[in-house]
Amino acid sequence: MRNILFTVVSLLICTVLQTKAQTNVEEPEYELEAYLMATDSTLGQPLPLENAYIKAKAAASMFIVGIGKAKSYYYVNGTASPLKVKQSDYIVINTGGKSPLQTLTINRFEILKSKRRFQNGQIGTFTGAQFGTEGGESFKYKKYGKDSVKIPLKDLQPGEYSLMVTNKMTDNKSAKIYTFCVE
Repeated sequence: MRNILFTVVSLLICTVLQTKAQTNVEEPEYELEAYLMATDSTLGQPLPLENAYIKAKAAASMFIVGIGKAKSYYYVNGTASPLKVKQSDYIVINTGGKSPLQTLTINRFEILKSKRRFQNGQIGTFTGAQFGTEGGESFKYKKYGKDSVKIPLKDLQPGEYSLMVTNKMTDNKSAKIYTFCVE
């Protein structure tokens, strides 16, 4: 009787361990592709990829006397993202195994009449140049699957955001901008 009970318990433990070892997480197929993930851990729809452009604004004093500041902004047309998310949701993005701190930035948009923007940098006569230091939100992440990371949205306040993908090591001018609205 003991041998039968021992065998049944051993088979049960082996089955559980085997099932756990075979569990694969669903992650985005292509590198730098971002998806919304609901709390039930299923990948939902992809985040909208929107066109962004850079524009610089200078104070009038820069033009008149050559002293002052100029600010650089990323602009996206439209006042709202088509994707509405909850603070309990997650974003999953395949980073190709690279650190998200080197490639990802979350920025909160400032809403204008017909577009959204966030500041990318500034240059001043007496302060010098500062790029990539303005407006980034801090975020936490966890490795998810083989090459992806999972970013919780619980720390973001309601508003319009972008997930900007750049290579901070080489080029900050070209970027993919995914947009979403936290409700």
